[in-house]
Amino acid sequence: MAIKSMFDDPQELFAFCFALRDNGKGDQAIALAKQALAESPDNPEMRAVTRMLLTDKVHGFHRPMLADTPRNDAYLAMINRHASGRRILDIGTGSGLLAMMAVRAGAEHVYACEVNPNKADMARDIIAQNGMSDKITLLNAYSLDLDRERDLGGGVDAVLSEVFAANIFGEGLIPSLKHAQKNLVKPSAIFLPPKVSLMAALAEYDLTAPVGEVAGFDLSLLEQRLSYHAMINPNDALQYQRGDAASLVDIEFLPDTPIASRHRTTTNLTSSGGRVSGVLYWMRIEFGDGIHYENQPGGDRILHWAVRFEPFAEPRDTRAGEAVNVGCAHNSNEVLIWDAGAA
Repeated sequence: MAIKSMFDDPQELFAFCFALRDNGKGDQAIALAKQALAESPDNPEMRAVTRMLLTDKVHGFHRPMLADTPRNDAYLAMINRHASGRRILDIGTGSGLLAMMAVRAGAEHVYACEVNPNKADMARDIIAQNGMSDKITLLNAYSLDLDRERDLGGGVDAVLSEVFAANIFGEGLIPSLKHAQKNLVKPSAIFLPPKVSLMAALAEYDLTAPVGEVAGFDLSLLEQRLSYHAMINPNDALQYQRGDAASLVDIEFLPDTPIASRHRTTTNLTSSGGRVSGVLYWMRIEFGDGIHYENQPGGDRILHWAVRFEPFAEPRDTRAGEAVNVGCAHNSNEVLIWDAGAA
């Protein structure tokens, strides 16, 4: 009597692999999915199951991100200037693109860190396909869990990162770089990119109609709990801008200067006149040597980071040239923006 294997039953494999993933054994789940696909390449149900397993949490934003030519060109120019001869830690390697750029630019060795098991496995395969496995060590871990001696051979000369959210902070940028600065680098190591700014301008933008009565019930209190910020394509955002842009927050990543986990400030934003209902804000990354990337309003649709809109508690009518005092505070993961009153 033949012994039944989970490779004979796609749904059994599906359930078992997701149980492995949920118990912190995602690498084992990936290995089983690859084995099943190799053994049953012509079984359409098995192909569907293994595709689900191998794409889990490998988000679709990689497509527009990798198609963002200005972003890729800026990173490439910076890496070409600074990678040669250095041992580099790439935090959040994703597809492995930046790590491979660094190797091609002459890096001595790159440690590519990626916590998601599927992304780590994907990057490992891509790196091997491009013949760079001997120059790139793939680490399936949080950078916060890395050890200078155990994982990085005594430390690195440069930290390369692209863990920027649309609000800069939401993907763990500050904790990752603070930890690297203190625990993972050699003296005088450099950070690539070295500076990022949160840019902003006054705006008039109408959110969707507020929730009120639904099916005869009063649901208006829901408005007190709903998130108000909006994400807008940079190309579309310009029509809502009502004044010149200014920086709300500037963060420099320097080898010997502690990175602040929290910051609070106010900035005068000048209106071009008319109704102002909130603030558009976006990111400017400085790569050094005059190279920068900015997903500002009016930018190309190819830019993959969106412009965000944060509404004021109440709209206000403004005169051309009038300044509005805008408050901004951030911690390691979030940004708060508010109308701080007339300048």
